Amino acid sequence: MLESSTDLLYVVLSFCILWLTIFLCWLLYQAARVLRNANRIIENVTQKLELIVDAIEFIKDKVDNLSNKMGMVNGMVAGLVEKFVVGKFTEKLEDRVAKKAKKKTQKARK
Repeated sequence: MLESSTDLLYVVLSFCILWLTIFLCWLLYQAARVLRNANRIIENVTQKLELIVDAIEFIKDKVDNLSNKMGMVNGMVAGLVEKFVVGKFTEKLEDRVAKKAKKKTQKARK
């Protein structure tokens, strides 16, 4: 079978090429697994980010709704406060005007 040293060299080279081919196939398989795991991680992160965005949108809608309701309540309270405060001031002002008019009429009678 082995007649010369070149035959031995060819056999050794063929085994080396075979092992190199097996190593490259294994390396390619490992790279594919790493890429598949990276893809799974990216999909999970994307799903989590979508959940976070949905939660933020939900909270934003609730806060907007609440702020709109608080704006209405604020308007109503401001109207009531204005009505009572302005009402009190106008009553006091009318009382003072009435007192001054009464004093003037009393002075005019004297």
